[in-house]
Amino acid sequence: MAQVPPYQALKEAPTEIRRAATVALVCSSVSRAIGILTSTIIIATLPTWFPGLLAYQPLPIALVVLTVGSAIVGGKGSRIRERIASRDFEKARSASLSAAILGFIIAGGVPGILYLYLYTRVGNVMVKRRPDDPKTIYLLPHPSEGLFLGRYIGWAAAYLLVLYVGYTQLPTGLRGVSNWLSPVLGVHFNTLIVAVYLIFTNPLSYPPVLQLWITAGLLGGVIAGGKVGRGFMVGLAVFLSTLGAMGLAALSIFRGVTSGAFPNIPPPPPGFSLIAAATGPVASDLLPLFLQASSPTDPAFIQSMALTLARNAGLIFAIVTISGRAASLIWLGSIDLAKYVLVLIHGKPGLKENRTIVDRPVLKTAVILLMLLPIFAIPHFSTTSPPFQAPVPGPYEQRLDVALGMLGAPNTTLQLTNLDLSSKGLIQNNNYAGANIAAFIVNNNDSQALGNGQQSQMLQIISQPALITVYAGDPKTAAAESAAVEAQFSQALGVQFTTIFSLSMGGQGTATIYAPNPEISNYDALTKLMALLPSQSFSSLITPANIQNMKYFAAIGIVPITINGVKFNGFSFDMNIQFPRQYFKGGIHQLDLKTLLGFQNNIVGDPAANVSLVSMSFQPGTVLYSPLFPNPFYNNATSTYYLNVTSSSRPDFVAKFNYPFAPDIVIQKTSTPALGPVGTTHIVVVTIQNLDNVTVTNLNINDAQTSSNYAQTLQISPSGAQALQAAILAPGNSLTLSYTVTTGSSGVYVLSPARVNFFWTAPNSTKISYTINTDPTEITSLMGPVTQFTRTFTDFQPYSFLLLIPLLLTPVIETYRLIKRRSQRKKEKEMQSFYSAPSPPSSQGLPKSPDSGAGSTTNNPPPP
Repeated sequence: MAQVPPYQALKEAPTEIRRAATVALVCSSVSRAIGILTSTIIIATLPTWFPGLLAYQPLPIALVVLTVGSAIVGGKGSRIRERIASRDFEKARSASLSAAILGFIIAGGVPGILYLYLYTRVGNVMVKRRPDDPKTIYLLPHPSEGLFLGRYIGWAAAYLLVLYVGYTQLPTGLRGVSNWLSPVLGVHFNTLIVAVYLIFTNPLSYPPVLQLWITAGLLGGVIAGGKVGRGFMVGLAVFLSTLGAMGLAALSIFRGVTSGAFPNIPPPPPGFSLIAAATGPVASDLLPLFLQASSPTDPAFIQSMALTLARNAGLIFAIVTISGRAASLIWLGSIDLAKYVLVLIHGKPGLKENRTIVDRPVLKTAVILLMLLPIFAIPHFSTTSPPFQAPVPGPYEQRLDVALGMLGAPNTTLQLTNLDLSSKGLIQNNNYAGANIAAFIVNNNDSQALGNGQQSQMLQIISQPALITVYAGDPKTAAAESAAVEAQFSQALGVQFTTIFSLSMGGQGTATIYAPNPEISNYDALTKLMALLPSQSFSSLITPANIQNMKYFAAIGIVPITINGVKFNGFSFDMNIQFPRQYFKGGIHQLDLKTLLGFQNNIVGDPAANVSLVSMSFQPGTVLYSPLFPNPFYNNATSTYYLNVTSSSRPDFVAKFNYPFAPDIVIQKTSTPALGPVGTTHIVVVTIQNLDNVTVTNLNINDAQTSSNYAQTLQISPSGAQALQAAILAPGNSLTLSYTVTTGSSGVYVLSPARVNFFWTAPNSTKISYTINTDPTEITSLMGPVTQFTRTFTDFQPYSFLLLIPLLLTPVIETYRLIKRRSQRKKEKEMQSFYSAPSPPSSQGLPKSPDSGAGSTTNNPPPP
């Protein structure tokens, strides 16, 4: 008879031993799961947990005890399982009892119950043990090793996925910051922004980051396969690699700043949104702390900032490592499932009867994870309430001002003052007493006046709808009044607002900026804003759809408007629109204001308004041919045409004028291509075309190229201001000026406008000088993960060669472990072959020893 091998697989052990080992595995897994859960809760509540721990509050202390206790008790379960497999039942039973006691005291009770049950199972094995039982030592199963170099391949795949999504799917606000500052601070600033987004975004409040890191953990863990620790290590490596990329980028920026003077920061490029940056990931967590802080140097504020960043990074770490563990379980479960299916197909009765899914805890866990996985893909819907509608308000004053400059570009200002908006929910109560400004604004890249003054840079960079309040007086009182005003506008407009800034302006008071939440477009905001206005006012002339591609600025609320020396402190509406340029030459022209500005209705006064006045300003010297008295009226001293439509039956503003406006001379500054990867050479061309039938003279073109802000990252050839002169430019002819620029960083480069000066002789022999500027030209430079890796390696030599260590060392280590595992398994097979050799004939007739359990191979021990 064959000898009983002293080493056998655990699956060949008696039923009682196998069940006890399974219970030990469950005890260990549950304890570790509780530890992971409590540590995740600690990380998620870190800003409040840490101060509570310092104050010795019960809940923070209990979480620490549970986390440490679960880790200790979980480790005991693994050792108990090994002792059960090696048939050291006395020590296993004693350790189970001590683990049960610890489970009840410091691990929350559930592990205590499980270990107490394990204590009974081990006792059951000991009761059924007989003195003549075989001394076989059962080997714990070897988990699947997964793919060769699985950890390395999983890390690389998950890391590239994270970087690719980070670079290509960067949120609008953070992309705007990167596009603004990367051309100044260098190519690594983009990587810094991407890494900050990936590491310090709160995944619980921003689902795309949560889904990205879950996917990265699952991808890396599935590729790594094998032990659960492999998934953990892949997730850890991806997290640390992203953190390392952020550190290297910060080092590069710091080195560049300290090696020379701090660069001048240019104005943000067109389209930059302060609101999108302030309400996006990371900033939305930090700005409320900044708003509540008494000072940026306050230790409590610094602690809150550090704990918030640590919480966000800790949650990312927990998510990616837990996902990696889950993916490894899915791999192991898939292997078990494949084996189980093969057994069913081949039809081995013994295995079908004794091996079910219930006996495979890894497979069960994987199936449960696969069932829960769709939860992460549930879309998040948000709803917005419709605008609040109310009856038409009471009497007010409305004014439409149109100014035609020498270049024939109509600039229109529409003002409605002293509005009664109480029926809309806007009531001018005591909360407005200290407000210099309390207005909802929509700025579509218009840099003209707010009221009668030039906009500040703050207003120019608010390219998304916002509610702005500026209060004088005590900051605490101003904050309460501003919050009440915000509630009124929220009800009237049908949108919810989020506070993004509250800044002290010294003696001028406190400025607070609120952003719509959810974010709405300029078009939608303008539609909601104009819905608050009287339906018969001049505002009905303007259709938001017709001006959405123009530059305009609109505001409603307490707006600083002064007309004819009178300052209005009531609710007002102010709107400025820059219409496309019109081309005129000397001679008599017919002017139709409705056609010129593309109004949808005739200009008719509202009977409910106290005043409805239209004014149009011309260049001095314009001769106007129209009835002058009593209405309309032309003021020769100011070259202004007035039409009072309150008492007039005129359906529109029509007149004839004679004035030599600028000829049709077009100047353009373009870049070819307009966008490209870092290092692309762009050809910048300034073109001047004479599309008229007259000749211009003494033409001068000057192009400053760009400001010195981009000197470190933009190469221009030839460098320096470019100039071109021409004595005449005949009809149909054109001139060009060109040079090349090569980008050295990602972001948006804003080139300076080109300027053209020329003269034109009018039909009356008057020589008129004109100056035309182009719009700023933008060059967009793009960067991806591959570019960043190569630039990092190049910029950080010679110590950048350290980046090659994981690339070279990992295959060596994996190869060594593979050879070592195969050598160990070869020895085990040789030992099993030796003990399973045929016994001497004298032992053939010996009686069979009692079976110690189902599923075991029981024979007499080998003779001495």
